Amino acid sequence: MAFKNTYTKEPLESMTAKIQKTLVAHKAKKIMFDYSDTGELTGLSFGIMVGEKMLGIKLPARVEECTAILETEGLINPNKQNHALRVAWANIRDWVMAQMAMIDLDMVKMEEVFLPYILDGDKTVYELYQSKFNALPEGK
Repeated sequence: MAFKNTYTKEPLESMTAKIQKTLVAHKAKKIMFDYSDTGELTGLSFGIMVGEKMLGIKLPARVEECTAILETEGLINPNKQNHALRVAWANIRDWVMAQMAMIDLDMVKMEEVFLPYILDGDKTVYELYQSKFNALPEGK
């Protein structure tokens, strides 16, 4: 199976800079990158104003899941440092940019696109929905 960005060569720093630039251009008020204890980039959080209210948004990278899929499919390249990490972040970059393009065309609102990732305390709307209603199965 072909996966988007499997063969990306773009450095991680370049991808995160593009994400940050895109978010700032779309009026993000706060941007924070999350890291593991080992220094691996694990997620992105940012704040947007909706009316008079600041909404926090948290996008996870889920690199372990990306690594597992690439390994299962025989696509992981052990000679490329942080291969799965770069694949995951390339897809986040592309997704954020695609959402912003739809926002620019008034096809959607920012809070609509990012709804599952809006924070309520320390949990996202998706996490709250999943735990409260147990309506969605756990991911693989």
